[in-house]
Amino acid sequence: MHTFNLDNQLELLESQFNGLAASLMEGRSDAFLSGGAALQRLAVELAQMVNTSGVAQFKTPHRMQRIQTLASGMANLRASLLRHMAYVDRALEIMVPATRDKATYAGGGAYGKPVRQSGAFSVLAA
Repeated sequence: MHTFNLDNQLELLESQFNGLAASLMEGRSDAFLSGGAALQRLAVELAQMVNTSGVAQFKTPHRMQRIQTLASGMANLRASLLRHMAYVDRALEIMVPATRDKATYAGGGAYGKPVRQSGAFSVLAA
């Protein structure tokens, strides 16, 4: 019975992933948002099923291949989403020139960039 549930859950996960990829390619942001939430829910359910039924039942070559295919598809989907976001940002800069110089975040750069010192506590003495 667990075997059927795992295979059924994998089919649901694959189906949801395919729908999510299609919604990104078609530019339907509302469907992408709801599809992403549903995909996350299905992935959590699959992880819980694997924990309850045991990892050994899940490590068949066929299932592992399906999971690897989903994982590589997720990486490709993420790259496509990042490309789409860059296109939208570029289009926004062209259509609304005032957005060119404004930084969205305080640092104005990548997440790993250190924050500039304001000068208020630049020197501390012990």
